[in-house]
Amino acid sequence: MNLKSVLLAAAFFAVSLVVAHAEPKLISIASFGEHPALNQVAEGFKTRMTALGYVEGTDVTYDFQHANFDRSLIPQVLQQVEAKHPALILAITTGLNQAAVRGITDKSIPIVFGAVVDPVVAGIVPDWQHGSAWSTGASMLPDFDATFVYLKQVLPEAKKIGTLFNPGEDNDATNMKLIQEAAAKAGIEVVGVPVDNANDLPQRVQSFAGQVDGIFLIQSNIVQTAVPVVAQVAQRIKLPLFNSVFAPDLADQMAGFHAISYLKNGEHAADIADRILKGEKPADIAPYVPQPEDFDSYVSPKGLAAVGLTVPDALKDSPWILK
Repeated sequence: MNLKSVLLAAAFFAVSLVVAHAEPKLISIASFGEHPALNQVAEGFKTRMTALGYVEGTDVTYDFQHANFDRSLIPQVLQQVEAKHPALILAITTGLNQAAVRGITDKSIPIVFGAVVDPVVAGIVPDWQHGSAWSTGASMLPDFDATFVYLKQVLPEAKKIGTLFNPGEDNDATNMKLIQEAAAKAGIEVVGVPVDNANDLPQRVQSFAGQVDGIFLIQSNIVQTAVPVVAQVAQRIKLPLFNSVFAPDLADQMAGFHAISYLKNGEHAADIADRILKGEKPADIAPYVPQPEDFDSYVSPKGLAAVGLTVPDALKDSPWILK
């Protein structure tokens, strides 16, 4: 081979390396369904990845798929995700993550979870200090001690608070355990009403009439996808309704929110994804536990007025007030 041929071959090899290096990494985002809160996890993730230096189209590309809140479609979604051989999967919600841990056969693909309350109880990670061999992420573990501090300021006379939960969901089981423990410390009784079918929600909300002083909705998929229905019934029976998910479009129907930020949850998931893409093993990364700054408190004067209540004097100048 003459010198010219050698130089041409070297140049071709160098160009090949540049092209290979420039190939963007595919990140698959798989969600249980499209919902404003769950979409915020994906939005927060992508925004934070950009801030961390991952330019979309150059360094990374994203593929988004969801199961339309239909459990029977989750295996199909995961098969489609795995077939694209992504560099990493962001899996949103507990049920979808549980299915991904079982159903993704290529264990070289790391899975970062978002919108999962308790990944330990769900069997996604072994404990709060470690990820599994291929999965870790950002949890949404609630702070119900802070929730009851908030509720006692908005409803100073409240003795009983109602909530709805799906007994078949691991997220809901953890939420109910934690809310009962926090309520006992706060001197408030929690009345939990089970619901495993969204069609039963109006009747179950109606059952709170005359039994509780207010309703607080936990992070339950079955409830959060039907909050407008719950709000209508709560207003009809004159009970103030509070949510653990901030929904500005429902501010006039809700008495208030003590809500974890789904946007920040996505940002924390991106921080973990960045560490994995840079070579850290998921097993060496502890799941993220929400801090006080990950929660927001709001009070809706219109929502309180709709059920015959007013903002307590002590809160009238509070930054919590929604205008």
